Amino acid sequence: MPNMMDYLAWRGDVALAYAPFNDVDSLILASLSYLTYPQEEGFLRDLALAVPQVDKNQFSFVHEIRAMLSAAALTERFAGVRMHHPVAVTDRERDMQFAAVTFALPDGTHYIAFRGTDSTIVGWREDFNMAFESPIPAQTAAVKYLTEAAATTTGPLILGGHSKGGNLAVYSAAHADPMLQSRIRTIYSFDGPGLDDATVASEGYAAIARRIRSFVPQQSVVGLLMTYHPEYTVVKSDGVSLLQHDSFTWQVLGTGFIAVTELDVSSQLVDQTVHAWLSQVSKEQRRVFVGTIFDILEATGANTVKELLRDIPGRLPAVLKALQKVDFETAKMIITLWGQFVQIGASNILGLLRQRLSPDNTEHLQGDTNHGTER
Repeated sequence: MPNMMDYLAWRGDVALAYAPFNDVDSLILASLSYLTYPQEEGFLRDLALAVPQVDKNQFSFVHEIRAMLSAAALTERFAGVRMHHPVAVTDRERDMQFAAVTFALPDGTHYIAFRGTDSTIVGWREDFNMAFESPIPAQTAAVKYLTEAAATTTGPLILGGHSKGGNLAVYSAAHADPMLQSRIRTIYSFDGPGLDDATVASEGYAAIARRIRSFVPQQSVVGLLMTYHPEYTVVKSDGVSLLQHDSFTWQVLGTGFIAVTELDVSSQLVDQTVHAWLSQVSKEQRRVFVGTIFDILEATGANTVKELLRDIPGRLPAVLKALQKVDFETAKMIITLWGQFVQIGASNILGLLRQRLSPDNTEHLQGDTNHGTER
């Protein structure tokens, strides 16, 4: 099935001046924020050679993005797009992973792309910190970056990001100065987690809500966390479960994505379970839960998720040693919280089964059976 790379092969020879900027173009630029740029500015046609190859410890889809840059650089559509003001910060002391870059389009519009979570454990820890902290350091950095980038440019702005980058795009727009907000044309969130309740209830969010374009895959998990935007497009994906978060699995048709009518049942169950669980857990419990889990992971000495998974047996002694340092009350709380989560999930599954096996559905199920349809 066609994806972003197929789109480049099909649409690459049509300049942006002749065919309007679209949703797939946005995902391509949002994805390019995952790369490290060695210079302050440059056209994509030149950056294809200058940008270094991706570190082996990065996720596989980031390697695909590097290949996509090379392909985009050869197209009429993207070769003349100018990259400027790249920023990338990873601060273990502050639990912060932030990166952003701006792209100047031929019509004078500037696309501000916020990077999603990379493979660093610091980045993942910061993501989980959203469950009890707002703003997280990356969100504060995103507002600052948007303000500074906007000050160096004129004309319309488009904001976008994949994963945490989608959250940062919406958060920064909601917290921007009203004059700056007036320049923002569209905010794209590609399977980005939602926001804290206070931001969603703010005047700033209300001012930009109609300009948010949110996309999630069929089996989305990340994009349904926190308080997410109520209007979103569900995209058909050929990935399996969590692997659908990889935007290269998203299916493209023409200048847009192939949409389906609703989320898969598995995604709906996870959504219901996570939100029900969070409603029962205090912010302090969330803080201790996340802190303890990541303290244990960081005790292994691994800096990235890939390093951690590559040598699980070798890092197990460090995990066991870190577990011994967890005090009894904390360990008891974590076990209790895990138990609550499993119980809620099991209850939701049973509720779904009862619903499907209720008398109101009997005739429908029998009809399906008579036609040989498996359920």
